[in-house]
Amino acid sequence: MADKKANKQLDDQAISLFCENMAMLLGAGIGAEEAAGLLAEDTAGSLFHDAARAVQRRLLLQGGTLAEAVEHSGAFPPYVCKMLAAGERSGRTTQALNSLGGYYAAQDRLHARLKSAVLYPAVLLLLMAAILAVLLARVMPVFTGVYASLSGDLTASSYRYITVGYAVGGVALGVTAVLAAALAAVVLLARTPAGRARLAALAARLPFTAPLAEQNALCRFLQVLQIYIASGLDEDSAAAAAGEMVDHPALRARVDACCRQMKEQGDGLAKALYDQKLLEPLYGRMLVAGARSGSLELVLARLSDMLWADTQDRIDAAVDGIEPALAAFLTVAIGVTLVTAMLPLVGILGAIG
Repeated sequence: MADKKANKQLDDQAISLFCENMAMLLGAGIGAEEAAGLLAEDTAGSLFHDAARAVQRRLLLQGGTLAEAVEHSGAFPPYVCKMLAAGERSGRTTQALNSLGGYYAAQDRLHARLKSAVLYPAVLLLLMAAILAVLLARVMPVFTGVYASLSGDLTASSYRYITVGYAVGGVALGVTAVLAAALAAVVLLARTPAGRARLAALAARLPFTAPLAEQNALCRFLQVLQIYIASGLDEDSAAAAAGEMVDHPALRARVDACCRQMKEQGDGLAKALYDQKLLEPLYGRMLVAGARSGSLELVLARLSDMLWADTQDRIDAAVDGIEPALAAFLTVAIGVTLVTAMLPLVGILGAIG
């Protein structure tokens, strides 16, 4: 039997279903290779089937760990493979799978919300761009031709109005076209895992999305750190291993600073995290207290859950604000364009009256 890899990476919903069902089957005492086969049975012809079958083949033919089989399948992102490997090393495979299932289920809901919040405004912006283009290319030249046939002061005032109309309409069209193209690009990129990775990298650099991106990366760091601590690794090794999974540049630099402080000054993990301000002061003191009481693992798990819930609330609030902001822009742009198109007519009627 040939050892084949899945051709494409699973989406967030499929990853969540795979992890949650695998955790359920492993928790029931079923072996990993049999569990993967069961997941593949009822999904013939799908990418999910190919991924589960690739995992099963790897386990049956070459043995090894579930994390190695998942990575070899090519159907899962690196975070899943690393998180699962950490769980297996700590003897908490089921817990790691459940954590991954919940994380990717939340990511799938978020991406669905973002897509719905962006798609409708993108369509409106495209329609508005078409309307503005028609106004500038067809309607405004008609007014210009009428004013050209006039004479006297009326002609001069009409041309001033029509110039303003062209200027405002041109700016509005340019802004609308750029926004529509940007939103359309976001919708297209969000359809693939690779595209979502690019959007995540962009979000980490933009000033208004960088805090959310960093907090999301911090949640993942704490989650992995908690599993490493639970596995019995010393704090220095756990921090270094968890830091390798951080893909946010700013957070990675602060994690590296924590590792250096622990190594050079002999400080504990909680104090290093507190001193480097990875957490808010309240959460940092909570972690220090947990370390002193011998419950560092529990506090890390609690902080991870709290920060993840806060991240979701902040993302929901940001998404909820997108549509009203775009609706306000559309209203203002259309109103200004129509008014400037009618200003010459107002000037004519005023002169006649």
